[in-house]
Amino acid sequence: MKIVFTSLLLLLFVRVVAQQKPVIHNYSVIKISDWVIPRTDTLDYAFDKYQGQKALLLKRKIDNYKSASIAYPKGLEFKDGIIEMDAAWPGEKGGFLGLAFRIKDAHHYESVYFRPESSGTINAIQYMPEKKWEYNWWNYEADKYQAKATLPLHGWFHVKIIVKGGQLKVFLNGNATPVFIYSPLDNSLKSGSVGFWLGNCTVGAYKNLVVTNL
Repeated sequence: MKIVFTSLLLLLFVRVVAQQKPVIHNYSVIKISDWVIPRTDTLDYAFDKYQGQKALLLKRKIDNYKSASIAYPKGLEFKDGIIEMDAAWPGEKGGFLGLAFRIKDAHHYESVYFRPESSGTINAIQYMPEKKWEYNWWNYEADKYQAKATLPLHGWFHVKIIVKGGQLKVFLNGNATPVFIYSPLDNSLKSGSVGFWLGNCTVGAYKNLVVTNL
Protein backbone atom coordinates (compact mmCIF):
# COMPACT_ATOMS: atom_id res chain seq x y z
CA MET A 1 0.00 0.00 0.00
CA LYS A 2 2.86 2.33 0.88
CA ILE A 3 4.57 1.61 -2.43
CA VAL A 4 1.36 2.38 -4.36
CA PHE A 5 0.90 5.65 -2.44
CA THR A 6 4.51 6.67 -3.10
CA SER A 7 4.12 5.85 -6.78
CA LEU A 8 0.98 7.99 -7.01
CA LEU A 9 2.76 10.90 -5.34
CA LEU A 10 5.67 10.56 -7.77
CA LEU A 11 3.32 10.47 -10.75
CA LEU A 12 1.50 13.56 -9.49
CA PHE A 13 4.83 15.36 -9.03
CA VAL A 14 5.94 14.49 -12.56
CA ARG A 15 2.66 15.77 -13.98
CA VAL A 16 2.91 19.04 -12.06
CA VAL A 17 6.49 19.61 -13.23
CA ALA A 18 5.49 18.82 -16.82
CA GLN A 19 2.63 21.30 -16.64
CA GLN A 20 4.96 24.03 -15.34
CA LYS A 21 7.60 23.52 -18.03
CA PRO A 22 7.67 26.44 -20.48
CA VAL A 23 6.47 25.69 -24.00
CA ILE A 24 8.31 27.64 -26.71
CA HIS A 25 6.72 28.47 -30.08
CA ASN A 26 9.21 29.78 -32.62
CA TYR A 27 7.71 31.61 -35.61
CA SER A 28 10.95 32.90 -37.12
CA VAL A 29 9.87 31.05 -40.25
CA ILE A 30 6.28 31.90 -41.20
CA LYS A 31 4.23 29.28 -43.02
CA ILE A 32 1.40 31.21 -44.67
CA SER A 33 -1.13 28.36 -44.40
CA ASP A 34 -0.68 28.35 -40.61
CA TRP A 35 -1.27 32.08 -40.20
CA VAL A 36 -4.04 34.65 -40.46
CA ILE A 37 -2.55 37.47 -42.53
CA PRO A 38 -4.74 40.27 -43.95
CA ARG A 39 -4.97 40.72 -47.70
CA THR A 40 -7.85 42.88 -48.96
CA ASP A 41 -8.37 45.86 -51.26
CA THR A 42 -6.85 48.08 -48.52
CA LEU A 43 -4.40 45.70 -46.83
CA ASP A 44 -1.54 43.63 -48.17
CA TYR A 45 1.63 41.85 -47.12
CA ALA A 46 4.91 40.65 -48.58
CA PHE A 47 7.93 38.61 -47.58
CA ASP A 48 10.91 40.76 -48.45
CA LYS A 49 14.17 42.13 -47.11
CA TYR A 50 14.41 45.31 -45.04
CA GLN A 51 17.87 46.64 -44.23
CA GLY A 52 19.31 43.36 -45.46
CA GLN A 53 17.15 41.14 -43.23
CA LYS A 54 14.26 38.91 -44.23
CA ALA A 55 10.96 40.17 -42.85
CA LEU A 56 7.20 40.12 -43.10
CA LEU A 57 5.98 43.49 -44.35
CA LEU A 58 2.41 44.44 -43.50
CA LYS A 59 1.08 47.17 -45.78
CA ARG A 60 -1.85 49.58 -45.62
CA LYS A 61 -3.04 51.21 -48.85
CA ILE A 62 -5.55 53.71 -47.42
CA ASP A 63 -5.19 55.90 -44.32
CA ASN A 64 -7.75 55.23 -41.62
CA TYR A 65 -7.04 56.58 -38.14
CA LYS A 66 -9.65 54.22 -36.66
CA SER A 67 -8.09 51.09 -38.09
CA ALA A 68 -5.53 48.54 -36.93
CA SER A 69 -4.58 45.20 -38.44
CA ILE A 70 -3.00 42.04 -37.06
CA ALA A 71 -1.24 38.95 -38.45
CA TYR A 72 -1.03 35.92 -36.20
CA PRO A 73 -0.54 32.13 -36.15
CA LYS A 74 -3.60 29.90 -36.02
CA GLY A 75 -4.10 27.56 -33.10
CA LEU A 76 -1.79 29.32 -30.65
CA GLU A 77 -3.26 29.74 -27.16
CA PHE A 78 -1.40 32.23 -24.98
CA LYS A 79 -2.40 33.44 -21.53
CA ASP A 80 0.79 34.21 -19.59
CA GLY A 81 4.38 34.13 -20.73
CA ILE A 82 7.07 35.85 -22.75
CA ILE A 83 6.79 37.33 -26.24
CA GLU A 84 9.80 38.43 -28.27
CA MET A 85 10.09 39.88 -31.75
CA ASP A 86 11.99 42.37 -33.90
CA ALA A 87 10.28 45.31 -35.55
CA ALA A 88 11.16 48.26 -37.76
CA TRP A 89 9.34 51.11 -39.45
CA PRO A 90 10.26 51.52 -43.14
CA GLY A 91 7.71 54.28 -43.80
CA GLU A 92 7.93 58.03 -44.25
CA LYS A 93 5.17 59.38 -42.02
CA GLY A 94 3.25 58.28 -38.94
CA GLY A 95 4.82 55.02 -37.78
CA PHE A 96 2.57 52.84 -35.60
CA LEU A 97 3.68 49.22 -35.23
CA GLY A 98 3.86 46.61 -32.50
CA LEU A 99 2.40 43.34 -31.33
CA ALA A 100 -0.94 41.93 -30.23
CA PHE A 101 -1.57 39.20 -27.66
CA ARG A 102 -4.46 37.21 -26.21
CA ILE A 103 -5.99 37.52 -29.68
CA LYS A 104 -9.54 36.21 -30.00
CA ASP A 105 -10.13 37.61 -33.49
CA ALA A 106 -9.35 40.68 -35.61
CA HIS A 107 -11.22 43.00 -33.23
CA HIS A 108 -10.67 41.44 -29.81
CA TYR A 109 -7.12 41.48 -28.42
CA GLU A 110 -4.61 43.45 -26.36
CA SER A 111 -1.79 45.38 -27.97
CA VAL A 112 1.47 47.17 -27.28
CA TYR A 113 2.64 49.46 -30.04
CA PHE A 114 5.56 51.76 -30.73
CA ARG A 115 5.92 55.17 -32.37
CA PRO A 116 9.48 55.63 -33.68
CA GLU A 117 8.75 59.27 -34.56
CA SER A 118 7.94 59.91 -30.88
CA SER A 119 11.19 58.44 -29.56
CA GLY A 120 12.16 59.95 -26.21
CA THR A 121 8.65 61.14 -25.39
CA ILE A 122 5.75 59.75 -23.35
CA ASN A 123 4.11 58.75 -26.64
CA ALA A 124 6.82 56.28 -27.67
CA ILE A 125 4.98 53.21 -26.30
CA GLN A 126 1.27 52.63 -25.77
CA TYR A 127 -0.88 49.80 -24.40
CA MET A 128 -4.43 49.40 -25.70
CA PRO A 129 -7.08 46.69 -25.69
CA GLU A 130 -9.21 46.34 -28.81
CA LYS A 131 -12.78 45.17 -28.30
CA LYS A 132 -14.84 46.61 -31.14
CA TRP A 133 -14.85 47.21 -34.88
CA GLU A 134 -13.25 50.67 -34.78
CA TYR A 135 -9.94 51.01 -32.96
CA ASN A 136 -10.56 53.35 -30.01
CA TRP A 137 -7.02 54.57 -29.33
CA TRP A 138 -8.26 57.96 -28.11
CA ASN A 139 -9.63 56.29 -24.96
CA TYR A 140 -6.09 55.27 -23.97
CA GLU A 141 -4.11 58.50 -24.20
CA ALA A 142 -3.65 59.02 -20.45
CA ASP A 143 -0.03 58.78 -19.26
CA LYS A 144 -0.68 55.49 -17.45
CA TYR A 145 -1.19 53.77 -20.82
CA GLN A 146 2.02 55.19 -22.31
CA ALA A 147 5.76 55.32 -21.66
CA LYS A 148 8.97 56.98 -22.79
CA ALA A 149 11.49 54.97 -24.76
CA THR A 150 14.34 55.48 -27.19
CA LEU A 151 13.51 53.96 -30.57
CA PRO A 152 15.39 54.07 -33.87
CA LEU A 153 13.50 56.00 -36.51
CA HIS A 154 13.82 53.35 -39.22
CA GLY A 155 16.15 50.73 -37.78
CA TRP A 156 15.35 47.36 -36.24
CA PHE A 157 14.67 47.11 -32.51
CA HIS A 158 14.08 44.06 -30.31
CA VAL A 159 10.96 43.81 -28.18
CA LYS A 160 10.40 41.50 -25.22
CA ILE A 161 7.23 41.59 -23.16
CA ILE A 162 6.33 39.54 -20.12
CA VAL A 163 2.64 38.98 -19.47
CA LYS A 164 1.61 37.57 -16.12
CA GLY A 165 -1.98 37.74 -14.93
CA GLY A 166 -2.98 41.38 -15.01
CA GLN A 167 0.50 42.84 -15.51
CA LEU A 168 2.57 43.69 -18.58
CA LYS A 169 6.31 44.49 -18.69
CA VAL A 170 8.05 45.78 -21.83
CA PHE A 171 11.80 45.47 -22.44
CA LEU A 172 13.76 46.84 -25.40
CA ASN A 173 16.98 45.72 -27.07
CA GLY A 174 18.02 43.20 -24.42
CA ASN A 175 17.97 45.63 -21.50
CA ALA A 176 17.22 44.06 -18.11
CA THR A 177 15.19 47.07 -16.92
CA PRO A 178 11.66 47.39 -18.32
CA VAL A 179 10.79 50.63 -20.10
CA PHE A 180 7.09 50.17 -19.38
CA ILE A 181 5.09 48.37 -16.69
CA TYR A 182 1.33 48.41 -16.95
CA SER A 183 -1.55 46.95 -14.94
CA PRO A 184 -4.30 45.97 -14.84
CA LEU A 185 -4.63 44.32 -18.23
CA ASP A 186 -8.13 43.93 -19.64
CA ASN A 187 -9.79 41.12 -17.69
CA SER A 188 -12.28 40.38 -20.48
CA LEU A 189 -9.46 39.17 -22.75
CA LYS A 190 -8.27 35.98 -21.07
CA SER A 191 -6.20 34.18 -23.71
CA GLY A 192 -5.62 33.77 -27.44
CA SER A 193 -2.98 33.97 -30.13
CA VAL A 194 -0.03 36.35 -30.44
CA GLY A 195 1.05 38.26 -33.52
CA PHE A 196 2.15 41.42 -35.29
CA TRP A 197 0.19 44.69 -35.15
CA LEU A 198 0.04 47.51 -37.72
CA GLY A 199 -1.69 50.81 -36.99
CA ASN A 200 -2.54 53.67 -39.29
CA CYS A 201 0.62 53.76 -41.36
CA THR A 202 1.68 52.49 -44.75
CA VAL A 203 4.03 49.71 -43.70
CA GLY A 204 5.61 47.84 -40.80
CA ALA A 205 8.43 45.28 -40.84
CA TYR A 206 8.46 42.28 -38.48
CA LYS A 207 10.53 39.16 -37.83
CA ASN A 208 11.63 36.56 -35.28
CA LEU A 209 8.42 36.11 -33.28
CA VAL A 210 9.00 33.71 -30.38
CA VAL A 211 6.27 32.97 -27.83
CA THR A 212 6.93 31.18 -24.54
CA ASN A 213 3.89 29.91 -22.68
CA LEU A 214 4.34 29.79 -18.93
